[in-house]
Amino acid sequence: MSTRHAATAAPRLAAAGGVSASASQPCATAGVSASASQPCATAGLARPCVFRACATAGLARPCVFRAPGAHLVAVLAAVLLLTVLAATSFGWSRTGHFLITEEAVERLPEPLRGWFAAPPALARLKQASAAPDDWASNGSDHYRPDPVRVRMDERPRHFLNIDALTDEPYPFKDFPRDRAKAEERFGAEALATHGSVPWAAADALSRLTDALTAGRTPAVFCEAGALAHYAADLHQPLHTTANYNGRQTGNHGIHKALEVGLLARFEDFYAGELRRRRRQEMFLDDPPDALFNWLIAAHDRVGPILEADSVARHRTRYNPAQHPEDLGDVTSKRARPYYESLRQELKRRGSPEAAAMRDAAAHLADLLYTAWVQAGKPQQHPPSTQPQDERQPVTQYLIIGAAVAMLLSLLWPRRRPPKPVADSPKESATFGDGAGPDEPPRR
Repeated sequence: MSTRHAATAAPRLAAAGGVSASASQPCATAGVSASASQPCATAGLARPCVFRACATAGLARPCVFRAPGAHLVAVLAAVLLLTVLAATSFGWSRTGHFLITEEAVERLPEPLRGWFAAPPALARLKQASAAPDDWASNGSDHYRPDPVRVRMDERPRHFLNIDALTDEPYPFKDFPRDRAKAEERFGAEALATHGSVPWAAADALSRLTDALTAGRTPAVFCEAGALAHYAADLHQPLHTTANYNGRQTGNHGIHKALEVGLLARFEDFYAGELRRRRRQEMFLDDPPDALFNWLIAAHDRVGPILEADSVARHRTRYNPAQHPEDLGDVTSKRARPYYESLRQELKRRGSPEAAAMRDAAAHLADLLYTAWVQAGKPQQHPPSTQPQDERQPVTQYLIIGAAVAMLLSLLWPRRRPPKPVADSPKESATFGDGAGPDEPPRR
């Protein structure tokens, strides 16, 4: 999944400053007959207000006054909160990472499968598998036993643009698999720019082996989740090329269309594809070499994906880069023909994206099994409940709650306690807070 670009949708706002004469008026007059408006200016100050007739059943009640400027600011603030939430991006999308991780667990042997398959443990592992995207986007320390680690170098861990580092053609037989040798040939700065996902996965595998050996349950889930994420990312074809978003070939926007838009619309199809062709897990004698082989195989799937996208764009006249708001909106009629055409064209080419996800799940099972074997095949069942010192991230829920509360505060009618009708007929006909004709309205 990509953490390079975040697709955000900006909702359209109606102008709040200009209100029709039927709903507002300058409020400088002191005496107004019983109507749907109420003066709200004192000391000769005229300002526009929004009014509502508030007299029912002979009861004089104050109207609700809202300054348009304050209303607009509150709406913008609420929209901003929701936009910040929507701006979070996920590799293979969060759904994709969850599907791959869950299928990998199903392929594990006992007792390893039992450790992660119980619902609380599986939910915990799936959340951990998406955490590296949060580290890259906001520096979150969730699921990290060592919060001192710097997250500035997290983004390159999610991809390797192998064709940007070398002119060697596929299958890149001479590409150095050892990181020290790669840095010696290309330079550390080049790897920081063009990625390091195979080495990130190898590091996570080593840390998971250490955690299993020591029996550190929080670290086991943390590192298993990190391994699941990096292993899935290196199988995403568009995480292996400098043309990762199709800019070089007229396919701008294909990255998110593939891993977010397509998965959102055809989740059941991909879940079924992941369960096909299950095989027994394998121990990896040389994990770093295997990781590179898998990434290079994924790179070979770039061409068919771009071809399918080009046909779908030409047929539907739809450009996903111009409509990021459609990515997760499965009800969008505008986007439906494009995504249906893209799915059909990919299927004609052997569904390379589905094959990539299926390989990711199978290979993740191999990696988890390899870590367990390297740790000496521990038999003790780690607790599956969440420890008190490892809390689930709640930032997004707080943002949602704040936005909803703010919007409700705008829509909920705010009224003062009703006052009894005055004896004077003239006073009973007055709207507002029951003040007499010669008395300015109370604030």
